[in-house]
Formats: sequence, C-alpha cells, structure tokens
Amino acid sequence: MVRIPPIRLLTPPIKDPLTRRQSGRTQTGGSGGGSGSDAPSFESIFSEMLKTYLPETVSFTPLDEDVLRDTISNWLRPAYEQAIRSRQERTERQNAELDADALARGMGTSTYVTDVKDRAFRSEAQDVDDLESDYASTLAGQLYDAMRAQQEQKIDVDKFNAEQINRAREKAAAAAQALYSAYHRSGGGRAGAQSEAQDGRYPLIDAMMSGAQPAESTDVDYRTAANLLSRLSPEQRRQFYAGEGAYAQSYAQIRSSLGRAAFEQLMAQFPAA
Repeated sequence: MVRIPPIRLLTPPIKDPLTRRQSGRTQTGGSGGGSGSDAPSFESIFSEMLKTYLPETVSFTPLDEDVLRDTISNWLRPAYEQAIRSRQERTERQNAELDADALARGMGTSTYVTDVKDRAFRSEAQDVDDLESDYASTLAGQLYDAMRAQQEQKIDVDKFNAEQINRAREKAAAAAQALYSAYHRSGGGRAGAQSEAQDGRYPLIDAMMSGAQPAESTDVDYRTAANLLSRLSPEQRRQFYAGEGAYAQSYAQIRSSLGRAAFEQLMAQFPAA
C-alpha cells in the first residue's frame, strides 16, 4: 500500500510529474526500459498531482467583537436617544404647565408646586433608566446573535474548504497511482508511462500531440489543459496562444471551456517563447 504524504499548500501545475533530475540536469527517460533508481517516487508524483488538482477555496475573516458592537450601536442607539429626549421634553412641558397654572391661581413657587416638579423629575429619571437598561439588553442580544452567526459561517467555510481539499487529494491520489503503476508497467519509460496513464482519457492531448484536430464535442477542464500546455515547448505555446495553424481549434476550445480568468492563469504558469 503506497503511503499518501501529508497535505501541503497547493499551487498550479508547473512541470511534468514524470520529469527526472540527474546530475543537476533535467532528463527524460526513453520509450524503453530505465533504471529503477531513476524512477520517480509515488510521493513526488502525488505532490505534482496535487498542484494539478488545485481546489477553489473560500476565505472568511470574522469581524472583531468591538467592531460588531460599534456597528450595531450605530444603528440601534439613535432610536433610544430620541426616546430619551422625548421623555425629557414631556417633563419640561408638564412643569411649564404647572408653573403657568400656579401663577394663574396666585400660588407662585409654593411647596406644592415644588413637590409636584420633584415627582415629575424622579419619574423621568426612572423612565430614562429603563430605556438605558433596555438598550444595553438589546445591544447584548444583537451582539451575541451576530457573533454566533459569524461562527456558524466560519464553520461552514472551513467545512467547504476541507471538502474541496479532500476531494482534490482523492483525485490526485488516484491519478498519481495510475501514473506510478503505468510507469513501472512500461519498464520505467516516461513516454510509455504517459501513454498508459492517459489510456484514452485525454483526447485533446492525444489529438494535439499527434497533430490531429480534436472533436468539437471534447470537454476540456483545467487539468487537461494544464497537462497539454506542460508538454508543449515555449515556441509551440506561442503558436497555441496566438491560435495559429493546427492550434486554432484547440485554442478556441480551451478558451471557451475555461473562461478568460482560468485561461490567463494557465498562460502565466506556462509562458510562451
């Protein structure tokens, strides 16, 4: 059983996973046999397959508690401020009416008037305290709900990313096992291994490398396109990106299938001459 190495940061494909290095130079095996010491390890192939199956992940950064509190307070506090002002204005009107009535009766600033005003101020203070208490309670509840919602969203994002990465690892492991097995079945030959590993699953690559035109219905995904471009020379890539000659149909097919953003990413990872 071949051991799958721990996951690491995934990057777009940048080289052929069956390329071997020897004496400081990149060399490729022939179509025949090869030395067992030159054979790429499963770990190295798996690592390159992970790059090919780069998953799309989502980034989510929860807001700080202080930021959430300030945000909620900014839209919640004005309503309470208005309620407090309205309550204070009501006390002022009541006291003004009381003074006017006392003057009309010739009572002036009697003890009775003073007592009534004191009771009005105490009632106002109690109402304002109740409003402030209600505000603090509402703010705390809203803040709790907002933080809990963020935590749930963070869990959903982490779960989604984990599923994407696990799915990529499964596909990479299957592809690496196929390449690894094909390499050894072909006696260590790079060309033979690639031929067996493809086994007709990449019609676009097979057609391009043979100079034939692929069928119009060929479905092209990022991995297939990346494998194709990794096997072209810089000059061939230049012709391909320009849509020249035999590359015209394949260029239009890949560009249409992947979209502009993904295609430009491929161009950046596999530059032309």
